[in-house]
Amino acid sequence: MYKSFSGQDQVIDESDDENDSDSNCPSEESYHSRHSSDNEYELLNSDFKTYSYSNKNAVMKVNSKFPNVIAFRRALNHYAITNEFQYVIEKSDLTRLTACCEDKKCEWRIHASLTQDEELEQRNRGSVVEIDLQTEGNKKHFLRFFISLTACSKGFLSGCRPYIGIDACHLKGKFNGVLAAATSIDGNHGMFPVAYGVLESENINSWTWFLKSLEKAIGTPDGLVISSDMQKGLEVAITQVYPNVEHRECIRHLYSNFKKHYRGDYFMTKLWGAAKTYSVSKHDRLLNEIASVREDAILYLNENHKKIWSRSKFGTIVKCDYITNNISETFNSWNLGNFEVCRSSDNRAQVNYKGKRWEVILDEKKCSCRVWQVKGLPCVHAAAFIAFTRDPDWDKYVDTYFTVDKFKEAYALEIAPMPGKDQWVHIKTIEKIYPPIIKRPPGRPKKNRIVPRDEPKKRHRCPRCGMFGHHQKTCKNPERQGSDDASTSKNKEQKRS
Repeated sequence: MYKSFSGQDQVIDESDDENDSDSNCPSEESYHSRHSSDNEYELLNSDFKTYSYSNKNAVMKVNSKFPNVIAFRRALNHYAITNEFQYVIEKSDLTRLTACCEDKKCEWRIHASLTQDEELEQRNRGSVVEIDLQTEGNKKHFLRFFISLTACSKGFLSGCRPYIGIDACHLKGKFNGVLAAATSIDGNHGMFPVAYGVLESENINSWTWFLKSLEKAIGTPDGLVISSDMQKGLEVAITQVYPNVEHRECIRHLYSNFKKHYRGDYFMTKLWGAAKTYSVSKHDRLLNEIASVREDAILYLNENHKKIWSRSKFGTIVKCDYITNNISETFNSWNLGNFEVCRSSDNRAQVNYKGKRWEVILDEKKCSCRVWQVKGLPCVHAAAFIAFTRDPDWDKYVDTYFTVDKFKEAYALEIAPMPGKDQWVHIKTIEKIYPPIIKRPPGRPKKNRIVPRDEPKKRHRCPRCGMFGHHQKTCKNPERQGSDDASTSKNKEQKRS
């Protein structure tokens, strides 16, 4: 594909005046001045019209497209003959063709080049790519970027539940920064990438910029839920960009902060129970039990964790009951047990189990436990009722997000492979972009990972006997078979000798 950059903006109607000294070349009024590289850069980023060859209408306009160089030269010859002027080819190679008027006094010039980047654009057309720069002095430095491929954004909107988990991790290398990602889940509970980017740090400005770019890619789907770990500035950014969506907070990170002030198995059991339950009354009862021991604990939750973190408060549109930001979480196994089904009509029944009762309505896909409404999958009480009716068609009781058709829609579009870096097209830009500015963080550089407080410690295993709780030097147990202790001691003796 070739794009033309010409010095004219309209078709010329040459006059037959014999006294006109420039009768053999286009008039100056019909063409712009000599084409510059700046104008060429602007034309590269403008909209181009596909050239249509016609013997009756010889048209050569700026921003025209030609399938190949042969079509361009044919159109140029036809245009020159029709307008009665001659041209000279200045440059002609495999990637470009430049011609000018034969008269040296005329500044008319036309240029067409091979649009190698056209193929790259067509590979993932419709993708959202944002780059932000930082100006310092006369130089512009790289600051952050955002990428959402069209296959990912459209696949999310077509086949995934409106659930977005946002997280970030620090980059290790010469340049500082964080890798931010927005991920969703497909109908098979697999991780579905929606967008990613590199930010200079976790702050309000960077997260706001990332979320605004995400909004350009996916908009605001109905029932959208955003789950986060409440990173620095992320809560404020979500409120600014998505003020009307359901914002969930990861209970694992919430409890990690909560136990700094309120330790003990009692608080852990009650808080996690309040987060996991679908019942509003049970949620309130567990929080009241916490308040009976430490009333200030509830005040701490209300003041510092105002977002939704309990299943009892989750909406029913998204069909996702994750209380953590780990979207790779799998379903808990089900055990029907001895459920007693008391059927009152074709679609309504009371399910009894261990002295408790639940109301199940099949045609409305509802259960009084709210698990079915939140998750989109039949709960154990609904499953007991469906099994009681001996209905073989279980698919109609599952939300459409979990169907095969929705799963296919999520992965219907393909992400075209990109060529190697050595094959990338070098684009001449007006301004040069410099690497990001390196800022030394405060304190001594950290090389080791920050270990969370709730992460279990690794136990040391003795390489001699294979037991825990002691080292090899103090080991008094018999040596296990296949131990490498003998071989290592022999190697040490050989090195000493």
